Order: sequence, then structure tokens, then C-alpha cells
Amino acid sequence: MQGKRALLVTAGTDISTAAISFLRQCGFSDICTAGSGGEARRCTGRDVFDLILVNMPLPDEPGDMLAGQLSDATSAGIILLCRADAADDMTNRTIRYGVTVVSKPIHKMAFHQAISSGLAVRSRIQHIKEENYCLQRKLSEMRAVSRAKCLLIEKNSMTEQEAHRYIEKHSMDTRRTREATAEEIIAMLS
Repeated sequence: MQGKRALLVTAGTDISTAAISFLRQCGFSDICTAGSGGEARRCTGRDVFDLILVNMPLPDEPGDMLAGQLSDATSAGIILLCRADAADDMTNRTIRYGVTVVSKPIHKMAFHQAISSGLAVRSRIQHIKEENYCLQRKLSEMRAVSRAKCLLIEKNSMTEQEAHRYIEKHSMDTRRTREATAEEIIAMLS
């Protein structure tokens, strides 16, 4: 997959070069870096990333809090890099956010698996967001159609079946969606 974007949040340069090189090997063509949590928020506010790596410690805030906040605010896969002795604690703190924790020193195979896991989480989130959008659109249509039916029943003395048929037929005749037809009826009869 080409065109993948990553954000590396790290205060030190020790891991930056190696992480950037490894991310490029994994197919990331655009890699941004941020030196603090505040800078990371600004980056995610203006750009969309497939993967975000947070290397603890950060100069301005705890990395686990940042990872959780970025998980809530973006659909990116999040990987938190921390000391080995803190890995279990960080996992317990961030698991509800879907954050993958990798302990340092980092082993290539574990890092690659974490990247794959982060991208899988992102893919799942994207799919859920798309489903949610479709359901919201369907719900919006149902509300409008129900409101239009009620107005047709109330103002034009139609039965529910007649109102339903009227909306369906008018939608087909005008080659418009049921929601557009319902909105037109609501505007006329309200």
C-alpha cells in the first residue's frame, strides 16, 4: 500500500532515525515528526495519519495520556513505545483505546507486528465510521419520511399507506431521493 502516512512523536533523536528508516521499509511514504504532545495535537489537527508512534517520555505530558487522546481524536493506529519495566502498566492504561504498546529496546519483528496491528486497528475504525455514516444517513431519511407522512396524514387527510405511496411515487417520478421528497413536503406543509 503506497501513500501511508505516519506521525512520530518523540523528544529524542536516538529513536527517530531508526524508526523513520523502518517505517519507510514498511511502506510509509510520508513521515512527520513532533517533539511534544502539543506539537502532535497540532499535526493531527491539520493532517490525517494512518499510524502514530508515541515514544515515551515526552517533555510536556505523559505519553499514555497523549496516546489515549489521539486515539479518541483520530482514526490512526496508535503505537506507544516505552521502557520494558513500564510496558505492562502502559498496556493496562491504554488498552481501552486500542493502543499497541511496544517495550524498548525494540525488536524488529515486534515492531513490525505492532505496525501491522496499528494498521489493522485503523482499518477497523475506518470501516466502523463508514457504517456509522451510512446508518446516520438512513436514520435521517427515516425521520424526514416519517415527519412528511405525519404531515400528509394531518393536513391532507391521507391514510398512512396513501402517504407512504405518495412519497414513494413522487420520489420515483421526480428521480429524487425519498429524503429530498420528504423535505419538500415538510417545507410545503409546515
